[in-house]
Order: sequence, then C-alpha cells, then structure tokens
Amino acid sequence: MLVTTPHQDHSATDLPRTGPATEPAAELALLRGDFEVHLTVGAEAADALAAWAEEHGVKFVHILLARGSAASQPMLTLRASGSYTEVLAETRRTARRLAADGFTVLRAKVESVPWAEGVPASDADAARFGAARYFEHHVKLLVPEGAATDGLAELAVRHAAHLSRNARRVRPDGVREQFVTQRCRLVGSETAAARLDALLADLTAAGHQVASAEREFVALDSDETLDAGWIDEVAAVAKVAAVSTAA
Repeated sequence: MLVTTPHQDHSATDLPRTGPATEPAAELALLRGDFEVHLTVGAEAADALAAWAEEHGVKFVHILLARGSAASQPMLTLRASGSYTEVLAETRRTARRLAADGFTVLRAKVESVPWAEGVPASDADAARFGAARYFEHHVKLLVPEGAATDGLAELAVRHAAHLSRNARRVRPDGVREQFVTQRCRLVGSETAAARLDALLADLTAAGHQVASAEREFVALDSDETLDAGWIDEVAAVAKVAAVSTAA
C-alpha cells in the first residue's frame, strides 16, 4: 500500500517534471482499477531507501539494467486501487514523505493492470493517450548462473525490449532470474498483447525457460530519460514496419 500523510496541496512539484505533465488528461481521469507505483531514487541512496522501506512496511526493489546511463535503479514498489487521480495524489504524498526524509525522487511511475477500466484496447484508443503512456511487459526467465546473455539481449532488442535483473534476488538453486522488459507505445492492449506473444514465442524457440510474464499499462512515467541507452524502441519498431511492408 502507499504511505499516507495528512492532506496537503497536490501540486505536481512533488514529482520529477522532466517527463510529461502529471496532471490527469481526460482519458486518464477515466482510468480505474489496481495500480502499482514505483518511486526511484539515486543509486547512492539504495541502502538508505531499503532501510526506509523496512521501517515503513513497504517493498524495496533494486533493479540493475543490462546497459544504459542509469543502470542501477533502487525504488519503492507500492500497490493501490481506485482511480488514477486518487492513486496519483497518494503517489505525490508518498514522494513528499520521502523528500521530507532526505530522499530525492528521480522518477515516479504509475502502472495499471491491462484490464483496468479505461485502458486503451485499440490502437485508435491509444492514440488519444499519446506517446507518453505505453504498455510494458516483464518476462521472467530462469537462466543458469554464469550463462552468457549476449544472444538473449540481441533477441530482446528485436522486440523493443532489453534485459534487467533484481540485485537483491538470489536463488538457492544457483539459477539466475533474468527479466526481459518490452515496451509498446501508441498501440492498444490488443496489439501490445500480440507483441508480447511474439516475444514469448521467440524466447521459447530459442530455448529459454519462461517462468512468468506480466503486463502493465504505464499511465505515468515522469522521467523516461532515466532509461536512456537501455531499450531502443525506435530501431525495433522500424524493423517491424519494414517486415510488414515487405509482406
């Protein structure tokens, strides 16, 4: 759950502003259901944030991207239900609480389940949300410890995806959990699901062991530049378009 504080002003200054405006657009105001919220801080604050999370009874996650300008991303992961507007307000209050305790929140992400009320189903619906909102998929693979991931990374890139792992997750059986994260922008849930299916098919065909796959609709990503150099969506989409044209 989100960490609540007494009612305060809900100005957007509580969240990073380098990304899109955080005020709910007309389409976002209709979004309602179950949400997951991520509040990311700098890599140097990882241990302090982990301690804060334990003290407040919330989940701490430390994600390590396979590449990019900010590969180490410690964050709080919180769950909430209701309307997007309500969840955004609670996200701001939690970010304000972190700031009061000395943390600088670099990024806020508010993600709904793909079947939430108001999530765009068709590509035409998605166009009204704009490119700042997108579907994101997380595929968990079980990889033998020490196995090379070069081929896996190349496969992921073809699907507008790339690799990451949880720095704190260690399995006793010597198997590593590797995540493949895919982004689908300016498309509805139906197209996004088809792209995930294509990714899963290629992963399976390449012999990778898929443990799970999770779909989300990102209603707010306040600073996508934190992932600069990680997922190359432009190149992947161009390849898909070229194949479609040739067919």
